[in-house]
Amino acid sequence: MIENVSNELKKYFEGKPILPTLLAFDMYILLGVSLLRFLAIFIHFWSIISALFYYVLILGILLCLAKKNYFALTIGLGVEALMDLISLIRYLPGEYGFFSWSSFYGLLIYGFFAYMAFKKYSAKSST
Repeated sequence: MIENVSNELKKYFEGKPILPTLLAFDMYILLGVSLLRFLAIFIHFWSIISALFYYVLILGILLCLAKKNYFALTIGLGVEALMDLISLIRYLPGEYGFFSWSSFYGLLIYGFFAYMAFKKYSAKSST
């Protein structure tokens, strides 16, 4: 089923003017922006740049999905799940000690999709 989505997404991207050239850099876009978002945990970027990183992350995920690059999806989504886990752990023992529901749900969602991408990658590489 995901192969049909990937095929249609690739056809859609190839019909647009700039996106076919970005398809060649799918892994670099996703992994680069995942690294920058991971650094944003420790280094404060301006909020406009952080928002831009998020939109580029979504673009990288869609590009990797269109090219069926499940290895890059596993790493990129795994880094996002790791970031949510760090945020969840970091806020628990703090001065106010609150539970970050957004980090919890982000961990569940990104972790689930990273696991599914890993299963797809391992099934693809074993054949």
